[in-house]
Amino acid sequence: MTNATTRSADPVSAPRTWKDSRLVRVLTLGLWGLRRLVDGVALLLLGYMALAILAQITGRYVFNYSIAWSEETATFAQVWLTLLGAGIAMRSNQHVGVDFLIRKAPPPVQRLCSAASFALGAWFLSVVVIGSLSLVAIGFMVKSPALRIPMAVPYMALPVGFGYFLLEFALSGLPRILRPGGPNDPGEAAA
Repeated sequence: MTNATTRSADPVSAPRTWKDSRLVRVLTLGLWGLRRLVDGVALLLLGYMALAILAQITGRYVFNYSIAWSEETATFAQVWLTLLGAGIAMRSNQHVGVDFLIRKAPPPVQRLCSAASFALGAWFLSVVVIGSLSLVAIGFMVKSPALRIPMAVPYMALPVGFGYFLLEFALSGLPRILRPGGPNDPGEAAA
């Protein structure tokens, strides 16, 4: 005895939207996990950088001994932190942008400007990610001065950091193109 109301209440036969799909739930969970991982790594890098510089200062001015590896690793940590931090800032819409005129334009013009801006930004970030892979390959042949580790370790910050930036850039920019001035448009939230 199945009627229309019983069938629509049944989760198996109920019409599903793309937001209800298992793939979207898995991707959302994966994105949440990636963001927590990046936040944790950035926090650890910041803490390590502060401790390494404190050790360098203490060694140099208290014990009259310079710790070469602490300066080198603090520099590597700063590079990683800066490049991961760019993606974190993109997630929070904290990069500088002048969009006063675009927000005053009609939605089709907003969509066109957002699409052009997104295409140029995505192109640039893709070029950096792809171009930095050859630098990483060269880094396997070059050693760092103090620790003698392959320079591929600090160079890897380029494709990883800019790849994460590209992901957050896409997640931030696509809603502006698809629904300018809509609820997911960060420019409207600030206005």
